[in-house]
Amino acid sequence: MLLEKLLFSLSGVYVMARTANAAKLAQWQERLTRWRQTNLSVAEFCRRERVSQPLFYQWRRRLQPRSADTLTPRFVELPMPARPTSGVQLTLPGGTIVTLPNHASIELVTAVIRAAMQPPRASESC
Repeated sequence: MLLEKLLFSLSGVYVMARTANAAKLAQWQERLTRWRQTNLSVAEFCRRERVSQPLFYQWRRRLQPRSADTLTPRFVELPMPARPTSGVQLTLPGGTIVTLPNHASIELVTAVIRAAMQPPRASESC
């Protein structure tokens, strides 16, 4: 009986948390829709809504549709040569070092640089 009450209590907290997150999500979707329909700056809209600008930008980023570029893989598989050969070494801003074989195609070089230049995805939380 005690275990049943504990499980119910825990599941009740979980359901409440999920409901609160869904309600917050809906609230911010509506808020962003209202902002898009106005000619107000973000600063003025946030002042009227009594929300902080950083929070506004965080939710706007979270709810914006993802483009195909953001859904592409972050790693590119490179075939390993049978024996070691010298290659081209690139040092990218931020210190990332990429070594490619001399015979790498321009498409491969472009894909590797794009993947390496993307900022790391931080886990988003509210």
